[in-house]
Amino acid sequence: MYRTVDASVMRQVNKQTVLSLIYQKSVTSRVAISEETGLNRATVSSLVDELIAEEFVEEIGLGSSTGGRKPILLRFNARAGYAVGVDVQITHVTSVLTNAARDVVHYQRLELEANQEHYTTDWLLAILRQEIQAVIAAMPASPHGVLGVGIALPGLINHTAGRVIYLPNLGLADWGIVEELSQWFPYPFVVDNDANCGAWSEYLTRRINNLVFVNAGVGIGSGIIINGALYRGRDGIAGESGHTTIAANGLLCSCGNYGCWEEYASERGLARYLREFGVEADIGPHFVTDSVHLAQSGDPAFRHAFQKLGESLGIGLSNVLQVLNPEVAYLGGTVAEAQSLVLGEMHRVIRHRSMDANKGTRIVVAEPTAVALGAAGLAISQAVKMVPVPTA
Repeated sequence: MYRTVDASVMRQVNKQTVLSLIYQKSVTSRVAISEETGLNRATVSSLVDELIAEEFVEEIGLGSSTGGRKPILLRFNARAGYAVGVDVQITHVTSVLTNAARDVVHYQRLELEANQEHYTTDWLLAILRQEIQAVIAAMPASPHGVLGVGIALPGLINHTAGRVIYLPNLGLADWGIVEELSQWFPYPFVVDNDANCGAWSEYLTRRINNLVFVNAGVGIGSGIIINGALYRGRDGIAGESGHTTIAANGLLCSCGNYGCWEEYASERGLARYLREFGVEADIGPHFVTDSVHLAQSGDPAFRHAFQKLGESLGIGLSNVLQVLNPEVAYLGGTVAEAQSLVLGEMHRVIRHRSMDANKGTRIVVAEPTAVALGAAGLAISQAVKMVPVPTA
């Protein structure tokens, strides 16, 4: 049976496509939009005029001409609205408020007490409510207010359903987090794995079509961008590289497996290496920062522990590079604070273990706010219903 599409519906679809395209371009024009979308110029001009009237888009002057009239340049209005990004880790919560261009307007960090008895959905919901309310209170006036709220969590997430599948280091499972948050706030919510958010942040910033983001803290996860899109896999749990095996008869992991990468290359791994050298080590909000300071001060136990950590990071990352062959590998999370102590060892291991094409893969240390920025970026992308930019 054939079905027709109502003209008003088609116009709305076209308008969303134009908005999405303008959002993804730093600067564009009506002519360029027409050429990239295939929409006729009159339609594009009418849709752009609507978006300007709604304050989603702004004109910023004239571009260069190739022979005809100079085009009027367009860009997404960074002041159209704001997004909240929240990065939940075991020892801390980082929250940001960004404008529509993902410039940080407000930043805050809450340190958490590492206490397994506190890890309940009610406990985490209360923290999220508190942090979101505080961030929104710092929001300037804008035409569209809160465009969305993004939550990054360390574990298995059903992004489509807005549900937690399992957060192994928090012991939380089967939780409809978006449904519960929506009972408290009237904003669109999006939830995703923390490494996915980090990968999305780097993609939006660099526009590198094939990259991997390794988020290394108390645990390890990987976010994967393939051909300019997040790869989540069949069940939305792709990128759980921290639970790949690097020691066949290794240590028991919180996931129930043995020899997982994150047992050797995370904060837990660093703490264990220190204990092997006779140092009392407890994971907390400043564990890596304090350990880096002691290593840089010449303490041999801390220097050796970071050498072993770097080696383990290199082994696991070599496996990731062999599978994905990315253009760039980003290292994020608290372990990235130790870049001066681990990157050399990581490069050494990768040169030894990787195929020639992967030996020279760039490893870039991400900014500490990358995951929270990516969560905010996902919320904005959802608000504009981001679609792939046409390529030549």
